[in-house]
Amino acid sequence: MSAFDAHQAIRLLSVLAAVLCARYLLRRRRPPLPPGPRALPVLGNVRDLPKESPWVSFAEMGRKWGDIVSITVLGQTMIIINSPKVAEDLLDVKGANFSDRPVVQMGGELVGFRNALSLCQYGDRVRKERKLFHQLFGTSKAIERFLPLNRLEIRKLLQYLVRHPDGAVKGVQRTTGAIVFRIAYGYRIAEGPDRFLDLFDVRSDIFARSTQPAAFLVNFIPALRYWPAWLPGGGFRKLADKWAKHVLETVNAPHEYVKQQMAAGTAEESFTSTLLHERPDEEYLIKWAASAILAGGSSTTSSQLEAFFLSMSLYPEIQAEAQRELDRVVGTERLPELSDRPELPYINALCKEVLRWHNAAPTGESIRRCISYTCFISTGVPHRTREDFVYEREGGDPPLLIPKDSLIITNIWHMTHDPTRYRNPLAFDPSRFIPTDTKKAEQDPSRICFGYGRRICPGPSFSHFPPSRF
Repeated sequence: MSAFDAHQAIRLLSVLAAVLCARYLLRRRRPPLPPGPRALPVLGNVRDLPKESPWVSFAEMGRKWGDIVSITVLGQTMIIINSPKVAEDLLDVKGANFSDRPVVQMGGELVGFRNALSLCQYGDRVRKERKLFHQLFGTSKAIERFLPLNRLEIRKLLQYLVRHPDGAVKGVQRTTGAIVFRIAYGYRIAEGPDRFLDLFDVRSDIFARSTQPAAFLVNFIPALRYWPAWLPGGGFRKLADKWAKHVLETVNAPHEYVKQQMAAGTAEESFTSTLLHERPDEEYLIKWAASAILAGGSSTTSSQLEAFFLSMSLYPEIQAEAQRELDRVVGTERLPELSDRPELPYINALCKEVLRWHNAAPTGESIRRCISYTCFISTGVPHRTREDFVYEREGGDPPLLIPKDSLIITNIWHMTHDPTRYRNPLAFDPSRFIPTDTKKAEQDPSRICFGYGRRICPGPSFSHFPPSRF
C-alpha cells in the first residue's frame, strides 16, 4: 500500500469512528422509551402480546409500568395509554403529530379500506370529511332534524319487540341500519331481506377479517403485496381482489341509487343528495363519506343498544328503578321524548353507565376485531406518530421518547374501569353519576369513550352525549 493509500485509509477510519461516536452520544442523550416488559432480540415483545382480552392485559401492564407503556413487536413500537391525562397530553394537545393511522397491508392497501375514514391517513381529505360530518350532526341543533326519523324507527323497534321478544339483537341492528341509511342516502330499507343492508353486513365481516394482522403474511412483509395472484402462495391476492370488489360495491351501489332518484326527481333529502347538489365535483369524497356514516353510525349505536338490553337483563332491580322514574315523570299514556330528559336524572345516569360499562370502540367503526397487532374493541383504532416526539411529563418525571411511526393505543376500557376513577368499576351502577349530599358524581364517561385528538368520533352529538371536554 502506498503512503497515499495509507493516508486515505486513516482518514476514512477517522471519519467512520467520528460518526459512530456521534451516533453513540446522540443515543445516550435521547430520552428512553416509555417503560414496559423486557423485549427479546428481533422478536421484541411477541410473548407479551395478549391473545384475548387485550384491554385487561394492557391494564395490568399499566399497573406495573405506569400510565404510558411501550412494547415492540418485530421492530414496530406500540405505545399503550391507560390514562385520560396522558391521552389528552399527546392526542389532544399535540394532535398534529398523532393523527395518522396504521398502514394495514391486506385490509387497507389491498382491500381498499385505506379510503375509509377510519384508516385514511390524516390530511386534507380527512379534514374535509370531518367538516361535512360536523355540518350534518356536529351540534345538538343540527341533529334536531333527525328526531322525527329516530322517533319513527324506535316505535317500529318497540312493535317488533312485542312480536319477537327474543329478537332484540336483530331488531336493534335493523333499526340502526334503517336510521343511518335514511340519513346517508334517503333510502328506506325493505321489510324483508334488503340488498344494501346485506352488502354492509358482509362489508363489516370483511373489515374484521382483512385487518387481522396475524391472518396474512403480507401484513408482516409488505413487499408481498406485489406478489402475483397466479404464483404459488398468491391466494391472498385473489381473496383481496374479491373483497375489494365487494367493498367498492358497498360504496358505489347506494350512491348510484341516490343519483338515479335525483334524475327521476324522487330523491329524498339526504347527506348524499344534498352534497351532490352543492358539490358535484367532489363525488368521490361524498360517496366515501356517506359510507363512513353507515360504517360508524350503525355498528357503534347498535352495540350500545345491545349492551342496554344485556344490562337490563342482568340487573332487573335497575330496570325497575328506571321504570319507576319513567312512570312518575312520563306516565303510561305516551312514550318518553328527548324533551323529558331534564326531568329524568336516573335515565340519564343509566345511559351514561351503559356508555361506561360497555365500550363500543369506533373502530368505527360492528368492528369486533382490531387493526394493527393488538388493537381490539375497547382500545379503538390506533393513532400513528408522524415524527419523533419527546413527552415532557409533569411532576419532575423524566421525559420519554415516542418514536416516529409508533402506534398509539388508547386503552378506553381501562380508563372507564379504573378503580381510582370509578368506584367498583365492574358493577353496573347508574347511581354513580347522581350526586348526593355525601358524594360527587363520578366522571362523565363521554369524555373518554368517543376517543381523542383529531380522530375523535365525528358524530358524538348524534348520541346526545357529546364529550364534555370540548
